[in-house]
Amino acid sequence: MEYNGINVITTKQLATFFHTNVTRIYTIFNRYKEKFEEGKDYFLLSKKDIEEWSKSVHLPGLKHTSLLYLWTDQGAFKIAQSFKGLKAWQGYCNCIHYFYGAEEDWQNALNELFEKMARKVAEK
Repeated sequence: MEYNGINVITTKQLATFFHTNVTRIYTIFNRYKEKFEEGKDYFLLSKKDIEEWSKSVHLPGLKHTSLLYLWTDQGAFKIAQSFKGLKAWQGYCNCIHYFYGAEEDWQNALNELFEKMARKVAEK
């Protein structure tokens, strides 16, 4: 989905990519807020902005939402830096696939590589 012509995802989608919850994403964001740039890494939509934007996308449950963060690829990758191990690699691959439409074979190859790396690190 897009906002102002830029591919974005919601915080809920980002949390799904990293097999975590929304609270964890917000915790990471708030801890490193100075490293994120609004309009480049994320967009913060007010109630009015949400109402207008939701006319062009189909996302259930926005009716009672008063603030909504939309993450760009750069913001998603900055969040990814806060995760460790296999969860980080899988989330990172999910972001690549979502934002860049990576071919399934390419993503599978990356996942295999990252899993091998994670096993080697775990063995040490």
